[in-house]
Order: sequence, then structure tokens, then C-alpha cells
Amino acid sequence: MKAAVTIEPGQMELRELQSPHLGADEVLVEVSAVGLCGSDVHLYKGEHPYVRFPRVQGHEFSGRVAATSPGYDGPLQPGDLVAVEPLRPCGKCFACRRGYPNCCALLEVMGAHFDGALAEQVVVPASSCCLVSDLGPELGALVEPVSIGLQAVVRSSARPGDQVLVLGAGPIGQAVTLCAVDRGAEVMVVDRLANRLELAQRLGARETVDVSTAQLHEAVVAWTRGDGPAVVVDATGVPTLVRQAVDEVAPSGTVVIVGLSQGQVSLPVLDFTRKELNVLGSRNNNGLFGAAADVVRRNRDLVAQLVTHRFGLEECSRAIELLRDHPEQAEKVLVIVNEQEGEEAQ
Repeated sequence: MKAAVTIEPGQMELRELQSPHLGADEVLVEVSAVGLCGSDVHLYKGEHPYVRFPRVQGHEFSGRVAATSPGYDGPLQPGDLVAVEPLRPCGKCFACRRGYPNCCALLEVMGAHFDGALAEQVVVPASSCCLVSDLGPELGALVEPVSIGLQAVVRSSARPGDQVLVLGAGPIGQAVTLCAVDRGAEVMVVDRLANRLELAQRLGARETVDVSTAQLHEAVVAWTRGDGPAVVVDATGVPTLVRQAVDEVAPSGTVVIVGLSQGQVSLPVLDFTRKELNVLGSRNNNGLFGAAADVVRRNRDLVAQLVTHRFGLEECSRAIELLRDHPEQAEKVLVIVNEQEGEEAQ
């Protein structure tokens, strides 16, 4: 089979690899579409802390079931279109024993710790597959990033009518916006790129703030009439914005940090008690993959607008470099690996 292999930082080649073999309770999937995200850029640049090269990247994807393992008696059948949850928890650590495999101490993620979906075929556990035949390949590939946004919104306990401030309008910030609006919240989105703010408005954001031209604090005060938002979600990982999230959130409110960074944040201890704050992290999703597919179903026309570019498997390096170099153009970039005859882009 063909696969796009990152052989060292900044260098990717299309190679012929041996087709994978089925194990117990596994399925062989012919990959249809793969979404690229910021972690793919970091891996490609050699900045991902867990990656060893060479590596086949790709963890947001859909594909057709080609075969099931001998003795498998589950619901999946050859020809089914599935979205695949790319996580491999250990099942034994403290977090796993408590029912939080999404933050397993030994968690492995497809496309980072082990080879991923930028290949014609992959073998995955049947239990990680979610049927999405009604969505089509492209929307199916977006279930995974939507699940990240949904986890952050569920962690926030946002209620219908709550005001939710989303810091950052990249793919995860957009997923948070979509899921918060789907839950009935009123959303303000903050970014520096006009194209991303325009997309957030199409996804249902009530207000947007371009922080390259406007003061965030003044905008938040006006929007909330001085109360502050019930929820602030940071989707940037930028330390100054995490600090501002604590400043802006209302007393009794919740800050959820889903952005990734090695940066450090200095916060006044008094704010935690003065506001009685909830400050939460959010990682992957915990049992919400199917619910994320339902969010996509309810908002399919909106979710389709996330996709800005499509490339073939042989163009993977160009796709990642576009995402790296031109965030003002690229939102969700898809790699189309196998297209079934008669299938149309969503």
C-alpha cells in the first residue's frame, strides 16, 4: 500500500509499505479522508515530544471497512463508512481505572506514537469505529476534531443561554464554538485573523473580536454588561490569554484550557477564592465520540464550511506546509486518500 511517511523533520515521502494484518476484534479500513491539524504541523517540524521518525501521520479520519477479523460478530460490515477514534489508552493506570481513558498516563495517539491514517489502509480496533455512512467521508473525518471541542464544552457545564467566550478561532476553537452554540449558549470568539472570525460567525457566534484592532476587555464588558462570561475556553495555549481568561470570567464561572503550550502562567491566588473559580483542563474526549458525530449530523452544512482545502495523498507535504505557513487561508485541510466511485464531497 502507499503511505505518506515523515522520514525526518520537514521531509515527507510517498512510500510503498506492507499492508497491515488483522488481529482479534480489529477491522481493516480503507482510508477515505484525513484531516490535518496543528499537532500534525508540530510533528512535521520535529517539535512533537513523543514522536520517533519515520512516522505515518494522521489521526482525524474516515474510511470504509474492507474486512473484519475472523470471529468478529459485531455490527460493522464491509463497505461501512466509519470515523475512527485514534486513542490507545493502557486501561490500567489511575485515570483509566477511574473512567478517564482520555487522559491515560500512558496514552498513545495514532499518527504520533504509532503509525496513522495518511496511508491507503489501516487496521484499528472495531471498538474505536463509529458508523458515519450517512455523513460521507469528509464530514466523517471531522468527527474527531469536533469531539475535542465537545469535550471542552461538556467540561465547562455550559447551559443554554450562558455566555461563552472562546479564545482562538483555529480548528479546535471553531469546534468549541459549534458545540457551544449547539448546546444553546451565546458565544463570543476572539482571534487575530479575519477569515477565522468570519467562519465563527457562520457557525453561530453572536460576537467576534479582532484583537489586532480592538481591546478584548472592553469588548467583553460591553457584551456581558459588566458581568463577565459564565465560561471562557482557551483554545490557544498562549499564557497571556490563559491569564486573561481568569481575569474575564464571571465570579462562579469556569475556565477550560484546551490549547496546548509549554508556556507557564502566573496567576494571583486570590482570584481563585474571590471568584470561586473552576479552572479545568480538557484533553481528547471521554466517551463523547458518538455524541460528536451527532453534533456533526445536526449541523452538517455548518461543519462542511470548516474545510478550506483538499489535497491528494501524494501532496501531503504541500498540505501541511500550507497549514503551517498560511493560517490566514487554511482552516481545516483534508487529504483525500481513497474516493469511492459515486461519492461526492460533502
